[in-house]
Amino acid sequence: MIITMKRRTLGLFFAGIFLLGLGSYNMALHPSMNQWEQEQKVITSVSTSEKVVALTFDDGPDAETTPAVLDSLARHNVKATFFVVGYRAEKQPMLLKTMAALGHELGNHSYSHNYSQFKKNDIAIFQSEIELTNTIIRVATGQTPTLFRPPGGYLSERMVEFVNQYPMIVAYWTWQQDAKDWQSGKKGEAIARHVVANIRPGQIIILHDGAVNGLETARGVDLFLTQLIGDGYRFVTMSELIQMGKTE
Repeated sequence: MIITMKRRTLGLFFAGIFLLGLGSYNMALHPSMNQWEQEQKVITSVSTSEKVVALTFDDGPDAETTPAVLDSLARHNVKATFFVVGYRAEKQPMLLKTMAALGHELGNHSYSHNYSQFKKNDIAIFQSEIELTNTIIRVATGQTPTLFRPPGGYLSERMVEFVNQYPMIVAYWTWQQDAKDWQSGKKGEAIARHVVANIRPGQIIILHDGAVNGLETARGVDLFLTQLIGDGYRFVTMSELIQMGKTE
């Protein structure tokens, strides 16, 4: 009985530490983060008992690395959400069209991907960055994005309120599921290990199809999809995940 109680107490202790750490992390991102999540203005995960997660990619499209990621997804019949950068997307309209035709969701990741521009916290900059990219996506694919992921994870009261007026949702990610796959030299095996080790229902996984390490990202995707689908996980677009559960 004493051992059981100690284990239970220890488990509760570590659970409390985890929740405290998660809350502290959200506060570190922005003091309003927890409130934004409750109001579904910013999404980092959803609450669901199903083994389902959203797979998202940033910084593309890239003529070499994005098709490699698309091939990995196709091998497993998985649909994902791609947050595209406007200045890259306007150079690759046929690739955008292909992504949409394959059933993938396209989100907005700004036009310039310039974090220093967003730090100016200027409504005119937000509007230009978002509307230019929305137009590029809409003209190429017919899709009108409903999700916006700010470059560098930038957050401010002004930006969140502006994005929500479109209406669009600020599409963040689950902090445990950032494998830092964009880092040069990171291997696909390491990317896959990170995703598998941290997987939980309702998460939003962030990866990068448009980074210099994109081919290794594609390898990692193939590896972790093989394992996690075998473990009973299902992968959906971010909009589909949002519809499935209450945001955390």
